Parts: sequence; C-alpha cells; structure tokens
Amino acid sequence: MFTSLTVGVRQGYEQVAGSLDVQAQTLVAAARKRRSVERGRALMAIVLAYREGPRELWGPILLDLLAPALLARLRRLRSEPPVMDDEDIRQQLVMELLRAAAGMPLPDQPSYLRSRLMARTNQAVRRWLQRERRRQSRQHSFEAHAETAIASASGQRPETHDQGNGKSLEGKLEIGDRQ
Repeated sequence: MFTSLTVGVRQGYEQVAGSLDVQAQTLVAAARKRRSVERGRALMAIVLAYREGPRELWGPILLDLLAPALLARLRRLRSEPPVMDDEDIRQQLVMELLRAAAGMPLPDQPSYLRSRLMARTNQAVRRWLQRERRRQSRQHSFEAHAETAIASASGQRPETHDQGNGKSLEGKLEIGDRQ
C-alpha cells in the first residue's frame, strides 16, 4: 500500500522507465513539454500505446504524466468514513483514469485529450461516490434493528436513532413477525 498518490505513481514510473526504448523516452519527454500542441500529440500517442499494450509498461507512464491533474482532482473528492477512506478514493481515481484511457472515444484535437481524460475520470469517480453514499444511507445498524423489534413486540414506540446523516430510523424499519 502506498502512502500517497505521488509516491505510488513515482515508484511505478521508476520501475518501468529503465525498460523504455529511445523512441518511448522521446515520446515521454515530448509529453512533458510546455507547448500544448506537442504535449497533446505525445499524450495521444501514449494513450494509443497504452491501448495496444503492454499496459503494464504504459500505465505507469500515463499516470506519471497526469499526476498533477490527478492530485488536483483528489483534493476535491471527499471520503465517506468508515467504509471509504482516502486510499479507496485514490485507487478508484487511478482505476477510472486507466479505464478512460483504455476505452473512451479520443477527441479529434489531441490538445483536448488531457481535459477529456480527467473529465471522464472525475465523472466516473463522482458517480461511484454517489452510489456508495446512497448505499450507506439505506443501511441501518443491527442494534437499531434489534431495538425496534423489541419495542414493537412489547407494544412500545421504538426509539429513533440518528445514523450520522441527520435521518432517524423511525418508520423506516419493518418487522417481518407481525401477526
């Protein structure tokens, strides 16, 4: 497990950098240039190389090139403890970026590729977080369910419990043992 996204990306890049041929090294150097036209073309070539394979070689290179954008996006995403922590979000962000690079339609203008990759990645991670939040909001603790069952069996009104999201359980649990 990596301590941070930057450390993990850098370690991955260093592992594969020695196995790059001269042409690949030139391509990576062009992708790091300031001029967006050259950078866009080089990034497009790297994404195409990632699609053609070997992905184990081109994946760390792609992540290293887009690390600043990944870090900026990571700062804006919020974890949902105790189920999702920052490490889960980092892993999801990396996975979604690689998924986008592998399968999204490529723009006609190479200079738009970086922003399109990050927009697709951001959308996928945000949807994943929203699904997880909805799933968590539908879950209730076993203790609250047991208290409600006991209270219903004795004819008392069950206590309401705050689930940490400002919503109570009152009226949300149904007991299957009704006569």
